[in-house]
Amino acid sequence: MQVPPLLEVKDVSVLFRVQGSRQRVRAVDGVSLAVRPRETVGIIGESGSGKSTLGRIMVCLQKPTTGQLTHEGVDPYRLSPAQLCRHRRDYQMVFQDPNASLNPRLPVGASIREPLDIEGTLPRSERDARVLELMERVGLHRELAYRYPHELSGGQKQRVNIARALTCRPKVIVCDEAVAALDVSIQADVLNLLVELQQEFGLTYVFVSHDLGVVAHVSDTIAVMYLGKLMELGPSEVLMNGPLHPYTRALLSAEPAPVPPSMRTQKRIILQGEIPSPLNPPSGCRFRTRCPVAANRCATEEPAWKQHGENHWVACHFAGKIQGGTP
Repeated sequence: MQVPPLLEVKDVSVLFRVQGSRQRVRAVDGVSLAVRPRETVGIIGESGSGKSTLGRIMVCLQKPTTGQLTHEGVDPYRLSPAQLCRHRRDYQMVFQDPNASLNPRLPVGASIREPLDIEGTLPRSERDARVLELMERVGLHRELAYRYPHELSGGQKQRVNIARALTCRPKVIVCDEAVAALDVSIQADVLNLLVELQQEFGLTYVFVSHDLGVVAHVSDTIAVMYLGKLMELGPSEVLMNGPLHPYTRALLSAEPAPVPPSMRTQKRIILQGEIPSPLNPPSGCRFRTRCPVAANRCATEEPAWKQHGENHWVACHFAGKIQGGTP
């Protein structure tokens, strides 16, 4: 029997009004996704695909225009303001830019303690003790608690943000490009730390990134987004070894390989053109203007969201039928 989802979005869409215009941008368009306890779900896609907006929806930082968000079967927007404030402690976020995430006027220890100060349920001595405990757990020396953000490296600042997200003992953490601004060697350290913390605290992660290799390293399930819609969803191993959507295949072919070009078995798929404007998305399949296997049907008929194997879903007319790059 499958475990009930800890977090679920059902047919959610988000529309943003364009300043000085009556036009609206559909940043997320009809996305449904379930996240189960202690699972790591990776969301990948190019810039502008809507993955960060979807992550913000999941932690109640962005209310969906249509559709529904549920946390363990509860719609958080049906709660009273006081109930919602308490409820949101279980759903935290680590943002992409570690510099912008911290108050430059506060020592980092005070920034980590701030959620506990707002919560106001623990005496000051216990709050300070938890801050020092969490700093040690994420690999920071205690004396750094009295330093300001500009005195820390990028990797240290992101560890501070991770510690702050853990202060209220959350159930879910959404990592929005949490390692994108870090050096490659530091990225590996932070990713390994996140895996260790998940095992220790029983955390559930949603990992937002444009880097398929990073997502595959930490995720159980991968969701591929393009221009506000899901293109493919499935177990990490399945998507890495047998992607069915042309967009996923192109992303995978762009991953660096530690061998000379002459020894690579997979040919690089180079997508032509830029992502279309979300103000005027293409008809039919949104990926068709850049798809190497697009046909006339793709312009007139939006592909259905169909299952292809266990827990593997794809939105493509030619999913599983692509041979040699042509349908």
